[in-house]
Amino acid sequence: MINSPLIWAGGKSRAMAHVLEVLPQGECLVEPFVGSGSVFLNTDYKTYVLCDSNAALINFFSVVKRDTEALLSAAAKLFENGNNEEAYYDYRNTFNFVNREFKYDRRQYSNQTLIEFAALFLYLNRHCYNGVYRVNLKNEFNVPFGFRKKPIFPVAEIQHFAARAWEKGVMFLHGDFRETIPLAIGHSNCVIYCDPPYLPASETANFTAYGKPFTDEDHRVLAARLSYLYDIAKIPSVISGSDTPETRQIYHLFTLKSFDVRRSVGAKTRNLAGEVIGVLRTSRNRKEVA
Repeated sequence: MINSPLIWAGGKSRAMAHVLEVLPQGECLVEPFVGSGSVFLNTDYKTYVLCDSNAALINFFSVVKRDTEALLSAAAKLFENGNNEEAYYDYRNTFNFVNREFKYDRRQYSNQTLIEFAALFLYLNRHCYNGVYRVNLKNEFNVPFGFRKKPIFPVAEIQHFAARAWEKGVMFLHGDFRETIPLAIGHSNCVIYCDPPYLPASETANFTAYGKPFTDEDHRVLAARLSYLYDIAKIPSVISGSDTPETRQIYHLFTLKSFDVRRSVGAKTRNLAGEVIGVLRTSRNRKEVA
């Protein structure tokens, strides 16, 4: 198992065996919800298109690939004396000064600004509570200090991610899934893997949104777009989600497999949570649900 440079709530590291079991073969993998990048790191497609609606995340991965050593140098200074509340909230304020209006457009920012912003992103990820990325409606990161004894500075993981991103010719794109899913049409023998914010198993379980909820309607649009793409181009897709009746209803065209995964965010106990993963390789007129 190759680890991501990021701690990521809802990351696929604990479910990787199930992901690998159902991912179809192909030449290109498109991920509209890349998250921690764990699927990219643990698969072997010829090339990848890695996308997310989180602009700060895409900037981080882009800087990891493009300016690896400069990022490590900038981040090392933050990690050196930064494991305390005062430093954490100072750095969080600095991050939010940029993040409030941040759009991933390299023409709007100097390269040094993007490097420093990526270093702050990494610092916050490793020092915040449980690696949760949560922002308010102003796009301000608001996760509290994590009180970790000694946060790990993931030098080897960053260097490996960068080397692999160059090797695979990875394209990093910021955008909503409605914009990024159609990119699969332009690549030969493509596969789509979607790990969207989960439908909550309870009214209090929805902590995964980037500032605004990923609604039931968003899930229905996602399912429809993936089905349409299969109908017009025979591009297979894989979906991950929480194992709820609503998930099964929305993604009823997918052949779904259920399993349990251990989750730790939001509680001291690491309870098992039900998840599903499924592949769509059928038309909208045919229903296959397991």
